[in-house]
Amino acid sequence: MHPNLPDIAYYYALKVEARKWVANAISKKCDEFEGPSHWDKITLASIDEEAIEYARTEWPKYHSDNPNYRLPYSWEKLYHRFFRRPSYFDLAIWQIVDGKRILQGLALGKPSNHKTRLSINWIESSFAPTYMQGGILPLVLLTAEQYGRLLGSKCVLIRDATDHNSFMRYGYESVSMKYVGLVLKKELRYVDAEQ
Repeated sequence: MHPNLPDIAYYYALKVEARKWVANAISKKCDEFEGPSHWDKITLASIDEEAIEYARTEWPKYHSDNPNYRLPYSWEKLYHRFFRRPSYFDLAIWQIVDGKRILQGLALGKPSNHKTRLSINWIESSFAPTYMQGGILPLVLLTAEQYGRLLGSKCVLIRDATDHNSFMRYGYESVSMKYVGLVLKKELRYVDAEQ
């Protein structure tokens, strides 16, 4: 048996639980409004070969010429750097639009060695005309924060953000950290399970 299989299964279960929690929270909010929602027909999943292939072949068709909107590495290369660590954070956001399955966003990150911090290192969204209204950022942040709580992390960090204001409206603040530099940080709150 591969020595990391128990770890892989454990962290996979935590990621699935975090995604399920976010999906349920969004579904509950949508039910309160009792109408069609831009959050409709969304699936929160792991990054897999299908997501990597979609990002490689479809997303470049709609990328801007602005280099700030392009990552320095391919998602395939990024994913292969992270997946060897069982506790890495990954998220693929899929949505059914006009009957077609569209990859709306990808995110990757990893916790610190003692799991006290969860860093989100890479986030990218689709620029296609079928982009997700409302954006992927709330889903990425909610999922990362919930996964961080399940890990027992104290905070979530965002590294190398191009637009700090986008994160600040979700409770992140700009801080300078030893050995890390300038990051965006949000302390995680833990609420009683009874609430």
